[in-house]
Amino acid sequence: MNEGVTNTATALPESRTDATLSRHTVSELTSKEEVDWKLNEAREELLTLRRQQEELERQKSDLEELRRKQEEYGRGRTELIEDLTRSLVAVERQQLEAQRLAELCVRTRESFRDCLEQVQNLNDAEWTGVNLRAELSRALGIIESARGELQRARVKLDCLNPTTNEQAGSKSKLLSREEVLRHVLIGAAVSAPLIVAGTIWLIIFLVTRR
Repeated sequence: MNEGVTNTATALPESRTDATLSRHTVSELTSKEEVDWKLNEAREELLTLRRQQEELERQKSDLEELRRKQEEYGRGRTELIEDLTRSLVAVERQQLEAQRLAELCVRTRESFRDCLEQVQNLNDAEWTGVNLRAELSRALGIIESARGELQRARVKLDCLNPTTNEQAGSKSKLLSREEVLRHVLIGAAVSAPLIVAGTIWLIIFLVTRR
């Protein structure tokens, strides 16, 4: 009897020990799975945050590009409006000047034709002693009137002033010569350091060879 009791008593602690070990194993297993699950969850959250960061960076880049285009549009629009307005005024002024010049040329052409016709119609061979004085006075009046018309036209139209055109051509040639001289001086100034350096190098080379 005592031995049975002893065996039973001995068996119970072993059974309890096995149960305790089993509980510990389940607890450890559950704890490891929970850590792995949390680790995977953290990784997924990190990936999600990275995707969100990439999306936010893309949106940021898009917004910055949009703002740059808006600024470029606003600046370009303003500059273009100013340039077009200024150019439009200049073109309109030039058009008015061209119209005025065209109208002046038309009037001057008609006046010159009339003056030329009047001067060409002067026939001094038909002047006789009776009407010589009157015809001569009339002819002189026509010539003086035509000369005055020509002088007035020369004041208004540069194309009727050969001297002005020649001066303009001479000035253009002079400017061209000055421009060529300026380029020559610039070239000489740029080449001077190279020439000096080459000369020094040649001297050193000759000295070292001796």
